[in-house]
Amino acid sequence: MAVKILIVDDVEETRKLLREVLEIAGYEVLEAKNGVEALQKVEEHLPNLILTDLMMPQMDGFTLNSKLKQNEKTKNIPVVVSTSHKDIHRVFNASDKTAIAGFIEKPYKVDEIWSIIEKLLKK
Repeated sequence: MAVKILIVDDVEETRKLLREVLEIAGYEVLEAKNGVEALQKVEEHLPNLILTDLMMPQMDGFTLNSKLKQNEKTKNIPVVVSTSHKDIHRVFNASDKTAIAGFIEKPYKVDEIWSIIEKLLKK
Protein backbone atom coordinates (compact mmCIF):
# COMPACT_ATOMS: atom_id res chain seq x y z
CA MET A 1 0.00 0.00 0.00
CA ALA A 2 1.46 3.33 -1.08
CA VAL A 3 2.01 6.14 1.38
CA LYS A 4 -0.30 9.04 0.49
CA ILE A 5 0.74 12.66 0.93
CA LEU A 6 -1.69 15.52 0.39
CA ILE A 7 -0.18 18.76 -0.91
CA VAL A 8 -2.28 21.85 -0.14
CA ASP A 9 -1.20 25.05 -1.86
CA ASP A 10 -2.99 27.74 -3.86
CA VAL A 11 -0.06 28.07 -6.29
CA GLU A 12 -0.18 25.46 -9.07
CA GLU A 13 3.58 25.66 -9.76
CA THR A 14 4.33 24.87 -6.11
CA ARG A 15 2.01 21.85 -6.15
CA LYS A 16 3.65 20.63 -9.35
CA LEU A 17 7.17 20.97 -7.90
CA LEU A 18 6.24 19.16 -4.70
CA ARG A 19 4.38 16.45 -6.63
CA GLU A 20 7.49 15.74 -8.72
CA VAL A 21 9.78 15.63 -5.68
CA LEU A 22 7.46 13.33 -3.73
CA GLU A 23 6.67 11.01 -6.62
CA ILE A 24 10.41 10.53 -7.24
CA ALA A 25 10.61 9.30 -3.65
CA GLY A 26 7.78 6.84 -4.34
CA TYR A 27 4.91 8.55 -2.55
CA GLU A 28 1.35 8.70 -3.87
CA VAL A 29 0.47 12.38 -4.15
CA LEU A 30 -2.91 14.07 -3.77
CA GLU A 31 -3.47 17.79 -4.32
CA ALA A 32 -5.79 20.51 -3.06
CA LYS A 33 -5.87 24.24 -3.89
CA ASN A 34 -6.99 25.40 -0.43
CA GLY A 35 -7.96 24.19 3.03
CA VAL A 36 -11.62 23.70 2.15
CA GLU A 37 -10.73 21.44 -0.77
CA ALA A 38 -8.16 19.68 1.42
CA LEU A 39 -10.79 18.71 3.99
CA GLN A 40 -12.84 17.11 1.20
CA LYS A 41 -9.80 15.21 -0.12
CA VAL A 42 -8.94 13.99 3.38
CA GLU A 43 -12.43 12.55 3.80
CA GLU A 44 -12.15 10.72 0.47
CA HIS A 45 -8.54 9.48 0.65
CA LEU A 46 -7.22 9.72 4.25
CA PRO A 47 -3.57 10.62 3.55
CA ASN A 48 -0.66 9.56 5.76
CA LEU A 49 0.73 13.12 5.86
CA ILE A 50 -0.34 16.60 4.78
CA LEU A 51 2.03 19.25 3.47
CA THR A 52 0.21 22.59 3.44
CA ASP A 53 1.03 26.17 2.65
CA LEU A 54 0.53 28.55 5.54
CA MET A 55 -1.10 31.46 3.71
CA MET A 56 -3.99 30.53 1.38
CA PRO A 57 -7.36 31.99 0.48
CA GLN A 58 -10.49 30.57 2.16
CA MET A 59 -8.60 28.67 4.88
CA ASP A 60 -4.98 28.99 6.03
CA GLY A 61 -2.71 26.13 7.09
CA PHE A 62 -3.24 26.68 10.81
CA THR A 63 -7.03 26.60 10.46
CA LEU A 64 -6.83 23.48 8.31
CA ASN A 65 -4.69 21.78 10.93
CA SER A 66 -7.03 22.85 13.72
CA LYS A 67 -10.04 21.37 11.91
CA LEU A 68 -8.16 18.12 11.27
CA LYS A 69 -7.21 17.85 14.96
CA GLN A 70 -10.89 18.23 15.96
CA ASN A 71 -11.90 15.20 13.90
CA GLU A 72 -11.37 11.77 15.48
CA LYS A 73 -10.67 10.22 12.07
CA THR A 74 -7.99 12.77 11.06
CA LYS A 75 -6.49 14.02 14.32
CA ASN A 76 -3.36 11.86 14.07
CA ILE A 77 -2.38 12.82 10.52
CA PRO A 78 0.89 14.79 10.74
CA VAL A 79 0.62 18.25 9.19
CA VAL A 80 3.72 20.02 7.89
CA VAL A 81 3.33 23.71 7.11
CA SER A 82 5.41 25.34 4.39
CA THR A 83 6.01 29.06 4.56
CA SER A 84 8.19 31.79 3.11
CA HIS A 85 7.86 33.68 6.42
CA LYS A 86 11.39 34.73 7.29
CA ASP A 87 11.03 34.36 11.05
CA ILE A 88 9.95 30.72 10.94
CA HIS A 89 10.76 30.16 14.64
CA ARG A 90 8.33 32.89 15.70
CA VAL A 91 5.64 31.36 13.50
CA PHE A 92 6.39 27.94 14.97
CA ASN A 93 6.12 29.22 18.56
CA ALA A 94 2.80 30.88 17.76
CA SER A 95 1.49 27.56 16.48
CA ASP A 96 2.31 25.33 19.46
CA LYS A 97 -1.33 25.09 20.49
CA THR A 98 -2.32 23.76 17.05
CA ALA A 99 0.08 20.78 17.11
CA ILE A 100 1.79 21.39 13.79
CA ALA A 101 4.16 18.45 13.15
CA GLY A 102 6.78 20.58 11.40
CA PHE A 103 7.69 23.43 9.12
CA ILE A 104 9.47 23.61 5.77
CA GLU A 105 10.77 26.99 4.68
CA LYS A 106 10.32 28.27 1.14
CA PRO A 107 12.18 28.24 -1.18
CA TYR A 108 12.27 24.49 -0.81
CA LYS A 109 15.34 22.35 -0.36
CA VAL A 110 14.60 18.84 -1.66
CA ASP A 111 16.72 17.11 1.00
CA GLU A 112 14.86 19.00 3.75
CA ILE A 113 11.48 17.94 2.35
CA TRP A 114 12.47 14.27 2.19
CA SER A 115 14.09 14.38 5.63
CA ILE A 116 11.12 15.81 7.51
CA ILE A 117 8.60 13.61 5.71
CA GLU A 118 10.57 10.43 6.31
CA LYS A 119 11.07 11.35 9.98
CA LEU A 120 7.35 11.95 10.53
CA LEU A 121 6.22 8.85 8.66
CA LYS A 122 8.52 6.65 10.78
CA LYS A 123 6.69 7.80 13.92
